[in-house]
Amino acid sequence: MNNNTYNWGQKKHDRTISSALFYWLSKLLFNLAPSRLTRFMREKGFSVKPYLLSHYQNELWEKAYRYDLAFNHNKIRVYEWGSGPVILLVHGWAGRGLQLDAFVEPLLKNGFKVVTFDHKGHGDSTSRFSSFPEMVRSTRLVTAQYADTLHGVVAHSIGSNSFFKTCETIERKIKIVGIAPMENFLGWLEKMRMRIGIDENLFAQIVHQIETECELSLSDLCALNYEKIKRHEVLLVHDKFDRMNKINASFEIQKNIQGTHLLQTEKLGHSRILANQGVVDSVKAFFLAPL
Repeated sequence: MNNNTYNWGQKKHDRTISSALFYWLSKLLFNLAPSRLTRFMREKGFSVKPYLLSHYQNELWEKAYRYDLAFNHNKIRVYEWGSGPVILLVHGWAGRGLQLDAFVEPLLKNGFKVVTFDHKGHGDSTSRFSSFPEMVRSTRLVTAQYADTLHGVVAHSIGSNSFFKTCETIERKIKIVGIAPMENFLGWLEKMRMRIGIDENLFAQIVHQIETECELSLSDLCALNYEKIKRHEVLLVHDKFDRMNKINASFEIQKNIQGTHLLQTEKLGHSRILANQGVVDSVKAFFLAPL
């Protein structure tokens, strides 16, 4: 693991009474019981809210062939439908694989095998909490299962970031659809830390614990190697008015990977974009076109 570290604590906390109080409380408790507080804050701060399946998603769940992959002391749940070249669906934070349900039937009808999975701490996978390094690890784990038959990937939100990092090691050309990728994840984490008011040394220890368990550096994971990614064919889909992940993230990727097409939508936001028929049709056509 690379030992590059991010400089947490350029500012202590946001200038609010609540963030200031929490900052000094977390600082005091960290000095008194560093190991116990680090584990507690990791489990509570990175816990994942349950994603409730719709009626149609439950039907897909019933039809899927389901199995588990070992992931340290946890299990990653994988779902398969159909046969043929594999299209992998990768969800983002607080989602689950079946959140990309709108793509399943159209891809099956066109001769693809569709595979998805729940990241650690999400859906039917085990644990109560997760993190971006663990999302990258689980993406790599599942991708390796289909290394010889993988034709393409549809990834959403920070799941797009996890697969862009994963595909750096895939030498065979594949097709990648990144929907609403995230920009400057490290900066987002720092803003979250300051908004809540978490002591910078405590937060650095939480990140260090995650990095050590995953044997991955967060700073390295957030720096994409465009020279390696550009061997693949990339389609970006992003809504102009996405308030969660700004479209600048897709502009940055498009600027660095020549030939990347960006499909811009309007007023679909961050999640509804996954169910839009125009988006589904564009993604299907992208996969059906020759590599």
